[in-house]
Amino acid sequence: MDQAKIRQVGQIEHGMTWLRPPPLSPAAFKALIAERGWRMADVACRWAIRPEHLSRIAADAARETKWDDGVRALPTLSRREQTAVTAARRQLVPNPPRSRQVKTGDLSADALAPENAAAGVPGRPFSWGAEDDEEDEAMAAEGDGFRYRGYLSRGDELVAVKAIEGFAREHALLVVIATRLGVDSAGGAQEQYHCESGTGEQRWFAPEQIDDGLVSNGKTRELR
Repeated sequence: MDQAKIRQVGQIEHGMTWLRPPPLSPAAFKALIAERGWRMADVACRWAIRPEHLSRIAADAARETKWDDGVRALPTLSRREQTAVTAARRQLVPNPPRSRQVKTGDLSADALAPENAAAGVPGRPFSWGAEDDEEDEAMAAEGDGFRYRGYLSRGDELVAVKAIEGFAREHALLVVIATRLGVDSAGGAQEQYHCESGTGEQRWFAPEQIDDGLVSNGKTRELR
């Protein structure tokens, strides 16, 4: 092979590293979002996709390059800006007012209906991605605290993308062993997920805790 062809091959190989770079690992994908000061649910709102879809993207080790590029392009938020972004997201995509009878082993409450849609603010200023419409149609009627309903259920595996103090190390596998209806810090209804680590430790997680530190790996275990 002459020198001109060798240079051309080398040039093409160099170009391929830019056109087809290896994807970020699931842990690195979520870590980069956190480093930028963003929450998963807020990134999903910015990109006009469902939070569940973003979690699936994060867990996909062979995701398209455009998603990694999107994470790298996120502006870095201060803590104050992060709080403002989350507040704005909850106005843009508010929980629909609804009444629920909440019954759990340790908790019962009547008519939990958070009124958190501001007057004059449209409920949904954008459409979710077309690829999510069918699978998320039933979930759209639920509030933000129910964004994992139908996506996470008993037997589903989760991966810790960062260490959870006193419970699980980074990259540890957890399994959902139960779900329940609970109440968030603002008094709104939400679904909570009882997870068990490989050491047998158990803990309840709220949707925001899953946003911040857990992703599904798409696997389900048979539980008794």
